[in-house]
Amino acid sequence: MQPWFHGHISREDTQRLIIQQGLVDGLFLVRESQRNPKGFVLSLSHTQKVKHYLILPCEEEGCLYYTMDDGQTRFADLIQLVEFHQINRGILPCKLKHYCTCVAL
Repeated sequence: MQPWFHGHISREDTQRLIIQQGLVDGLFLVRESQRNPKGFVLSLSHTQKVKHYLILPCEEEGCLYYTMDDGQTRFADLIQLVEFHQINRGILPCKLKHYCTCVAL
């Protein structure tokens, strides 16, 4: 399990957790989507706000990939997606810099 993956945590708890840990630019976590059972959400702090980006699994010719931009940029798994965005901004307002640690809310 990756330290940035928080599994089944609500949007509200995510906001609280990121605010608790300082709202610094690039602070992030990945969680399961509450609305899309197969999707995930990348929650990211930027300019004192928490933004949420839906990560959807897509399948093409029997290959599964994950995307946040309708398939323009594709990743084999969530680890690849996070590692890419630690180096490149991509569609995000800033690079992923620090992951949220799990703490009791």
